[in-house]
Amino acid sequence: MGLEDIIEAAEEVGDRDEHRRDTFLREFEAYEAGELDTFDETRTALEDERDALAELRTELDREASNIEELVDETEFLTVDQAVRHRDATLEKLGKHNDRLREFAGAMDEALDAVEQNLDAFEREGPGAVSADPDPAFERAHEALESHNEAVEGLDSNMMILNAYLI
Repeated sequence: MGLEDIIEAAEEVGDRDEHRRDTFLREFEAYEAGELDTFDETRTALEDERDALAELRTELDREASNIEELVDETEFLTVDQAVRHRDATLEKLGKHNDRLREFAGAMDEALDAVEQNLDAFEREGPGAVSADPDPAFERAHEALESHNEAVEGLDSNMMILNAYLI
């Protein structure tokens, strides 16, 4: 399974989010100084962040397929301990995948609000900003925390399960 690929993809989303925020702050300062009217670099950063979310979803889809294959490949196990570790591994992998999908969905919602605010800001000025992305960003953060709790011990479950499969 590409757990490393998924972790890298999730970290890339975080990196892109930070870049988008930094870019907006820089462009906002230029806006306040009367140096620009549009936030083109922020829009590019938003698109890059959405691309990173799409890549995360692609990796999660691959993992879901791999989880299904793992179920098929481990159905023959009968030893109690092996079955317990298989079940624990599958449960944790499922939660891992679900929580990261929750994260991606909340991030999409937050980015929609950010983009809506950016559109309003450019059209009508700062007073037109009305969408609040913070609840969605908070849900994304909570999904990551829940993810981290859900995968505790996954490595050892997978190592033990792998020992039975070899």
